[in-house]
Amino acid sequence: MKMKKILVITGIFLVFNVHAQDFVYSYIENYKDIAIEEMNKTGIPASITLAQGMLESNWGRSELSTKANNHFGIKADKSWSGKTMKWEDDDYHNGKLIKSKFRKYKSADQSFIDHSEFLANKKRYKFLFDYDITDYVSWSKGLVKAGYATDPKYASKLIKIIEKYGLYEYDLKYIPVKEAYVKNRTKNKKSGSYTLSHINKAKIIIAHAGETPKSISKKLGISVKKIIKYNDNVKRKYHKFKEGDIVYLSSKRKKYYGSDSYHNSVKGETLVDISQKYGINLRYLARINKIKPHKKLKKGQRIKLKPVFSRSENIVVATSGRNDKYLFDAPLTPEK
Repeated sequence: MKMKKILVITGIFLVFNVHAQDFVYSYIENYKDIAIEEMNKTGIPASITLAQGMLESNWGRSELSTKANNHFGIKADKSWSGKTMKWEDDDYHNGKLIKSKFRKYKSADQSFIDHSEFLANKKRYKFLFDYDITDYVSWSKGLVKAGYATDPKYASKLIKIIEKYGLYEYDLKYIPVKEAYVKNRTKNKKSGSYTLSHINKAKIIIAHAGETPKSISKKLGISVKKIIKYNDNVKRKYHKFKEGDIVYLSSKRKKYYGSDSYHNSVKGETLVDISQKYGINLRYLARINKIKPHKKLKKGQRIKLKPVFSRSENIVVATSGRNDKYLFDAPLTPEK
């Protein structure tokens, strides 16, 4: 009898966990493109934009996001000439919570665009653009420092979301369209400095053109053997990196923590290339796809990034009188 109860309880958690994963990944899929587009226009990391949108809008389910398309909780100050919506947030009058005016948009995309312009045009956020595009930790902490949110845990919440759902991978798609926003990257290139980042929880840096494992080893104090070991596309200490190449400083993971289940390959790509892009252990990747690491792939060939199971194999249909918000594998709307 106890075993049956355990199975039913397990089933309850699986039902709601699947539901939670649905709306989380649906949000990422719906808005990752606009986040990347805005990153390339303004230099704001796509991971930061997505994480803020997810957190502020309760994954697109808050009243403010559904009725006003406002995904970032931006209020309507004197500079705003568009439509508004009154909504309770964190403003009090005589000890009572009152409704504040928030910006209202025609579409969610407009909210993402306005969020970029809001950060780019406010003086108090100017210092954020000195951080590297892949340094989501400094960006998260910097937003709190600049006063974007009053919640002291706001930065840690953003970082947790970015790392849990692998949002940092979208920052690597940075192709700036305005020269003004690449000054910091040019400066770093001349000085030979790096910003430590992560892909799939593995440490990385972005190489500068002409660098080698030996030169990076000398600058960072990490052995050449380890650099070669951690990077499957590198076989010798004088291998020349191209500008923007990913260099791993720790071993790749045997589990993929990102949001995508598949990668659609381009012609001539190999599992070595995919392993390097996603930070997934090469042997593990080869095993779950049953493909040799150096075999050239066809255009559009679907490569698994993680084992994929049918939902019917994992879900036990069950009901519960408990409120499902406590079972979601995601935080609720944050305080601001």
